[in-house]
Amino acid sequence: MPRTATAFLPRHLALQRHFWLAFFALASLFLFFQRLSAPSSWVIDSLLATSIIASLWLLIVEWQTLRRTARAYELAMQAAHDGFWEWDPQSKRLQVGKRLLEILGYHEDFLTSTHDWLNIVHPEDRAKYNHAVAEHLKGKTQFFYCEYRVRANDGGFRWIGSRGIAVCDRHGKAYQMVGSVTDITERRRYQDNLEFLASHDSLTGLPNRHDLARALTQSVASAQNNKTLLGLFFVDLDRFKDINDTLGHRAGDLLLQGVAQRLGQLFGTNSRIFRHGGDEFIILLPECQDISSALAFGEAVREAIASPFSGHDSDFFTSASIGLSLYPLDSSDADTLLRNGDTAMYAAKGAGGNALRQYKPEMNERLQHRVSLESGLRQAIARNELELYFQPKIQIPDCRICGAEALLRWHHQGRMIPPDQFIPVAEDTGMILEIGDWLTKRCFEHILEWQARGATVPPIAINLSPRQFWRRQPAQEILSQLAASGLPSSALQVEVTESLMLHADSGATEELLRLREAGLDIALDDFGTGYSSLSYLQRLPITALKIDRAFIKELANLDNNPSIANGASQQRATALVGAIIAMAHSLSLEVVAEGVETDEQLQCLKELGCDIAQGYLFSKPLPADEFFSSWLGEKSAQLTRTTLENT
Repeated sequence: MPRTATAFLPRHLALQRHFWLAFFALASLFLFFQRLSAPSSWVIDSLLATSIIASLWLLIVEWQTLRRTARAYELAMQAAHDGFWEWDPQSKRLQVGKRLLEILGYHEDFLTSTHDWLNIVHPEDRAKYNHAVAEHLKGKTQFFYCEYRVRANDGGFRWIGSRGIAVCDRHGKAYQMVGSVTDITERRRYQDNLEFLASHDSLTGLPNRHDLARALTQSVASAQNNKTLLGLFFVDLDRFKDINDTLGHRAGDLLLQGVAQRLGQLFGTNSRIFRHGGDEFIILLPECQDISSALAFGEAVREAIASPFSGHDSDFFTSASIGLSLYPLDSSDADTLLRNGDTAMYAAKGAGGNALRQYKPEMNERLQHRVSLESGLRQAIARNELELYFQPKIQIPDCRICGAEALLRWHHQGRMIPPDQFIPVAEDTGMILEIGDWLTKRCFEHILEWQARGATVPPIAINLSPRQFWRRQPAQEILSQLAASGLPSSALQVEVTESLMLHADSGATEELLRLREAGLDIALDDFGTGYSSLSYLQRLPITALKIDRAFIKELANLDNNPSIANGASQQRATALVGAIIAMAHSLSLEVVAEGVETDEQLQCLKELGCDIAQGYLFSKPLPADEFFSSWLGEKSAQLTRTTLENT
């Protein structure tokens, strides 16, 4: 039978029952009055009895049908774990189902009216809820839907998603509204965690550099409108690396947390504090009275950081180099204000540290260093100073190498320049385009060389800078080099960061789609450190998600010293990493954990269901020949396999 016919049949039969029920009811009424007004007749008595019996039978059938329908609806609501409600917009009478009460933990139904329900809606959500209801009753929305908080029996608030539809009379006035609610507390908790990660530093809880960019722009605009001074303090801890090297990274983390907590307690009421990255903090001081008050504030910050910090079985001693930049005296825009504060901070550090310096135009030493880097970088390829290092990726379940990441290194004037120093220079000057082409070509050359030596080479990942998407089509360049090499698309992977999406007109999504359609896997790198958003996961054609090392190092105590470990921080990190893994898997994305350094971290990731691990626990980044001999050669592969299984 056609689908339309099967859908129509139950309704058709119901209409037939209603027709015959009305017919026999009217017939019974007619025959009854005939019986009263006419002499007794066996024909009328027989017809009356037949009509009454038929009416009763049809009523029983209708009652059974209604009972089955009500039972089916009840079972459907139970299967969906939703709670049912019915509301009369005119009398304000409310009726709620048992499941809705169970969601909120109530045992007795005390929700009989609109007033009762609004009493348990969170005060901050009542206006939003009332507006959504009003819009639907006015016919402006096809369905009613609202997400809001409701007080549960335990005194806490649970998030619910409430949906419904109103029934109106012929005048358009609603006289009934029915719907259901779903408990979305866990979903909102995951969403809140991700939103927190997008704008806050996971270690200190302070707003991060990306939130700073927004706040600084707003503060400059406010100072301009109010004709006031805005102070920016660039704070860098002195000799922080020595603490990490001598006492361990966990001690360094505790110090960062202590500094953030102290600054927040002492100066958080009249200023805003941000963690800029590493051991750097930014403090914005709006509405400075004058230069003297700004300098006095900076001295107070310096003295606060110089006071001892308690931790473990001894005290930590540190100091800070602080640079002060004032709007509008030192800059007319946010970016320059921040850059001048950085310059002044380096001047304070050059004076021996534990000092405060206000920006002066002659503070150009760091700029000169940058110019020197730029000059050397322009000749790095010609001088054969660039080299690729490779770090393996390990499949967690069976401890097999399943890929590697190609990392750029620069040997210049007898020393290795850190990537975090020359990569920003390459991006700002546009040299990243030429370097990117060289990196891709060199990567293919290494793969072909290893294959010629008899190795089975796993996919190699290269990083693409957002700058590579600004001026040309990187997908065409990569695919052309891939075709020229004769390698399959599975030989290469691409890693990008969410900062790529900050430039909506760059065509990045289209370029990545071209790479994905050609068969290349794409990973979203450094997830959780800045712009993390579910919208990016939907827009970018990614196949894998890489969790930043900042979260991984919190999974276990790096110093293996429980007296130093911060249990609450570790539990929070585990919850956040678990939420990211669960979310990624729900989107069919592979999950890679960066910065894995301990067996405890690996075990925790395994329990959380992470797919791939990468970090110093397995190997530091290695030159090409050393990577081949350690990971791709037949004997070394067997040895590595045994070592990983023991780990």
